[in-house]
Amino acid sequence: MAQAADALYLSHSAASHRLAVLEREVGVPVAERVGRRLQLTETGHVLASSVKRLKHELDSIDALIEQAQHTVAGRVRIGLFQTAALRMFPQLLDDLGTRYPEIRLESSQMLAASALAALATGDLDVAIMPSYLRESVGLAPGLHVEDLYTDSLYLMLPVDHELADRDDPIEIAELSSEKWIAGETINLLISAYCREAGFEPDVIHRSSDYTLMTTLVSNGYGISILPVNAKLAAFLPPVALKQLNLASAHYTVLAVLRESSLSRPAVAAVMDAMRHLHA
Repeated sequence: MAQAADALYLSHSAASHRLAVLEREVGVPVAERVGRRLQLTETGHVLASSVKRLKHELDSIDALIEQAQHTVAGRVRIGLFQTAALRMFPQLLDDLGTRYPEIRLESSQMLAASALAALATGDLDVAIMPSYLRESVGLAPGLHVEDLYTDSLYLMLPVDHELADRDDPIEIAELSSEKWIAGETINLLISAYCREAGFEPDVIHRSSDYTLMTTLVSNGYGISILPVNAKLAAFLPPVALKQLNLASAHYTVLAVLRESSLSRPAVAAVMDAMRHLHA
């Protein structure tokens, strides 16, 4: 069960619930416990292989329909994390509206693990995720991964912080006594940077909402590290953005999609538009 949950980017309890729902709908067991392991029954194996074929066939059918049309058209569903949505999504909509007006682009803001789960179940066509999560979440076979752009990370301080007027890059070691505000995913980077500097960060607030995180920093409740440049900061509460003296203070933003959907003209057009934005 743990391996299945990991493959679907679900918690153990969520995976158990989905299995129970599936068995109620099918009417027969699809998994059985053998010793301490949970294994698929014969029916479960048949269903699993059928679902894999079905997802591939659905992508192929969508591709055939779209290729038969005289214009590039169709629905494409994309999942983005917050700063990627702020940075590129309005421009992506403008570009698609100009070049491919028949494409219906639907979006959902979500964390990378949720986006990959939706990609695996066919509820998304494209997932946008930061590269620093690639190892922790893992990527299933049959996925196409493409670099889109590089984002820099900045130290975010209250405007009246004693380091807010510093011009030179700030060392992480100087922040050992600070209280930290961490996102659900950016916490991985904050923890790694602080441990390399010889201390554990005192994380007092956690949120996946960068607006809330920035508001807490602005009000003096802690500091953070976020991929928020001056352009994005204009939409957020006032903070001081400072450079860090870290060679690794950046990451790559990735687009992940099923290989079987690459032949869909609408998906290919969305990928082309994203490349065009960051060329």
